[in-house]
Amino acid sequence: MKCLYPVEVLFTIERHRSTLELRRMERRKMNPSHQMQAGATAEVQTRYPQSNLAACMLPWTAEFKLDVPVFERHIQGAIDSGHRCLYLMGTAGEGYAPGDELFRQIVEVFAARAVGGDRDPQIGVIGLSMQQIIDRIRLAYDKGIRMFQISLPSWGPLDLSEQLLFFGTVCGQFSDCRFLHYNLPRAKHIVTGAEYRKIADEVPNLVATKNSSTDYARTADLMNHVPDLQHFFLEGNFAMGCTMGECSLLCSYDTVFPKLTWKLFEAGVRRDLKELFEITKFLHDAGERFFGHCQRNMIDGSFDKIFVWLRDPEFSHRLLPPYLGLSDEEALHCREVFDEYYRDVE
Repeated sequence: MKCLYPVEVLFTIERHRSTLELRRMERRKMNPSHQMQAGATAEVQTRYPQSNLAACMLPWTAEFKLDVPVFERHIQGAIDSGHRCLYLMGTAGEGYAPGDELFRQIVEVFAARAVGGDRDPQIGVIGLSMQQIIDRIRLAYDKGIRMFQISLPSWGPLDLSEQLLFFGTVCGQFSDCRFLHYNLPRAKHIVTGAEYRKIADEVPNLVATKNSSTDYARTADLMNHVPDLQHFFLEGNFAMGCTMGECSLLCSYDTVFPKLTWKLFEAGVRRDLKELFEITKFLHDAGERFFGHCQRNMIDGSFDKIFVWLRDPEFSHRLLPPYLGLSDEEALHCREVFDEYYRDVE
């Protein structure tokens, strides 16, 4: 049978397998108490600092080429807004869409602007195979990126032993890098807090997760089982997470309400629950006003790109085919809502 992976990858897989049982034996001797009880208030040292993470979008020309000048201005805008943590190519950032050459171009432009100073830029890597994910990480690594957002291969759901193998192999290939796991239903398996506990114990450079949910039980499950991982929550569950401990923010509304997003994050740092939930309600109501007229299901970037376009009309809200975002008529309705209700909200 033909070998599917390079020798160095096979070596990492075998090395990871051989160390799993040794680590388990060591933990059994130490008998640590990993899980915090529900309602516990004790703070732990997280593997990654509490942050306000900015998602950058990808602007396409009418020929579906990367609009480089607009893209560079967009990246610089995130930096100028105070973000030291910014990333590309999650779902809203169309990380599922680019071929290899376009992926290379996107990373090169992003890295040229974002790498340097005290910034910690990250690249999202979405792939159907572990090897594809490793190859794309290596490409971005060569451009100076040391923080990566990865999701599970999604052709079939991974059980716990396969998750351990995936994270151990991918993260083990790049031991001087840090990894955030993007935990979403599209991967066909939502990693639970208990599963994260086992994975985090084996993979020291898995430092963070990204979870979008309005489910209190799911949020609490993560905060209680793995408080040492930095959990990035969206605006729907950031306030809930802050009631349980330190967590971080990734706000979909950052590009349209940048100052309000920082207020939300700072309220979370202070644990100001009144302000947290007031801003959360404001954003929820704004979303209903902006998109309540949309009659079909659309992929995430359809909405996030509208927010960029509202502030920068030169930033196209088109998506790479076959995905279709908001129609021109739907987008104009969003602009009418913006002009009537939110033009002065920063």
